[in-house]
Amino acid sequence: MLRYIFVLIPGIFLFAGFYFMKAGEVNLLFRDFGMISFVYFALALAVTPIITLTDKNNLAPYRRTFGVLAFLFTTIHMGIYFYMEYMYQKTFFVLAHFKELDIISGVIAFVIMAALGITSNNFSVRILKGTWKKIQILAYPLFLLVTLHIAFAGRFNVFYMFVVSSVILLRTTAYLSEKNIETKKSSGKTTRYRCVPCGWIYDEKYGDPDGGIPPGTRFEDIPDDWVCPVCGVGKNDFVPYEEQYEQENTPAIAIVATLLNSTTLELTLETKESFDVIPGQFARIALKDRDGVFYRSYSVVESNGKKLTFCIKLSPGRGGNVLKHLKIGDTLAVENIYGSFVLQNTPHPKVFIATGTGLAPLINMMRQIPDKDKTLLFGVQDSASLFYTELLKKIPQLESHIFLSREEIPGFRHGRIDVTTFSFPKDSEFYMCGNPAMVEKTVSDLKAQGFTKIYHEIF
Repeated sequence: MLRYIFVLIPGIFLFAGFYFMKAGEVNLLFRDFGMISFVYFALALAVTPIITLTDKNNLAPYRRTFGVLAFLFTTIHMGIYFYMEYMYQKTFFVLAHFKELDIISGVIAFVIMAALGITSNNFSVRILKGTWKKIQILAYPLFLLVTLHIAFAGRFNVFYMFVVSSVILLRTTAYLSEKNIETKKSSGKTTRYRCVPCGWIYDEKYGDPDGGIPPGTRFEDIPDDWVCPVCGVGKNDFVPYEEQYEQENTPAIAIVATLLNSTTLELTLETKESFDVIPGQFARIALKDRDGVFYRSYSVVESNGKKLTFCIKLSPGRGGNVLKHLKIGDTLAVENIYGSFVLQNTPHPKVFIATGTGLAPLINMMRQIPDKDKTLLFGVQDSASLFYTELLKKIPQLESHIFLSREEIPGFRHGRIDVTTFSFPKDSEFYMCGNPAMVEKTVSDLKAQGFTKIYHEIF
């Protein structure tokens, strides 16, 4: 919360300006908003080099905070500008003078700033995956574009020169420091960590500068709220990885491959060796097509000795194409079992929430506590998308509520999952898995009701 104090100080100042200003002073206030926006943007770009030079990794969240504030004040800056042109000149000045350099640079800069601001959240990281990082890189040419916009408008004074020079000096100093770190480490062994779900490698030598993690940062020193820049999972889903090390996979034979509906496959593998699986965990499986070996992660529905059962959505792509043509007796390989999304050993009431194949890890969890009361909220599009309905009926002491978002049928709830329509005990624990939008909304709704014991995983 301390980060948001930065909102309060300029907010009070600007409110006072609105309150006491006269009509002729609107233009000054408009410029103040632009100036504050530029300062916040410069601060956002300064965070990463400051971390590099000071090793203060706890400053990383401020990069996003400053960026969001820059977008906020830029939006107000643009809003006042259009208000001034419409109210005082009764004309759309931007359209009439769009070819002027200060106008066109300002409009383009605002569009880029909007893209950065709208995607500055963990939900966008998970949805956009690798594209998210490419979008965030636009911050660097944006800074140049905004600087040109100020210069074209004839307002590039000593203050702006100081801000721009400070950012350039900071980033140059940090760059030279990074080179020094790289030189010192080039002869040593650098630990690397692999993201299990997507395979992205975190290398301590290079860090994750766009995520606020400077080169040379040890993995254990990364802030706990940092997420994988590709798939958005947290630190718990990373495992040590060395370039010369290759995981020896365990051979597995497909003994069951049954379509539960048109897009959902139940797959059972019999492995050469048994695995210890905690309900809620997933296996990383090696698949092979004409382009070679690749990996996909699937949640375990049931484990029994050397048999592992999975419930898999047949999505378009390499994994889906291989599994669609899988036959009984085909050989695959299991790398290992991973995951920190597991059932807590507590006496609290358990509520499970899932959409689609997000049900898979929850089934294993519910089976783990057969003698305890539990509630399941499960959502799919229509009756043709249903699966495991008979299996759910066999789980003891389970109260099920199945939602169909696009079909009305007696015995089922119509619409999307909505936890606000239920009354849960105040000490309930919630476990959810499935569609990112559902998980984000449900977590928000539960927190608004005062619930804190919330565990989730996004597919």
